[in-house]
Amino acid sequence: MLAAALGFSFAAEATNYNNIKSETAAFTVQDGQNMLPMQQELLGEFANMSAISAANTRQAYITFMENVRAKKDNWADQDWQNAKNVLERLNAHKETVEKELGTDDKGKIKLLQAEFRSLETKADIKD
Repeated sequence: MLAAALGFSFAAEATNYNNIKSETAAFTVQDGQNMLPMQQELLGEFANMSAISAANTRQAYITFMENVRAKKDNWADQDWQNAKNVLERLNAHKETVEKELGTDDKGKIKLLQAEFRSLETKADIKD
């Protein structure tokens, strides 16, 4: 039964990921008018994603996760969803500079992405 529940959870998550990915792809220009909720709060100086270059993509992810770690204990489900949307948009932007990223940067980004998923799952379990 647990396996079936986990299978459903993964399927639902995959569907949600695809929906968010298509939503984030629609936003190519990152100015103050199409920022997602929490984008400025979580990305700080990197909130304008069109200004993120390959050289500072890793730092944008680090800033994002530093802010997630600092704020996560007070978040409701909607806050997690907003943060997830910001991360998906950041991931979509990363794909545009992927070829210019070094192996170390790619590895660190993957670790930070996994940490976010882990923290989000932990919050879901607490609920």
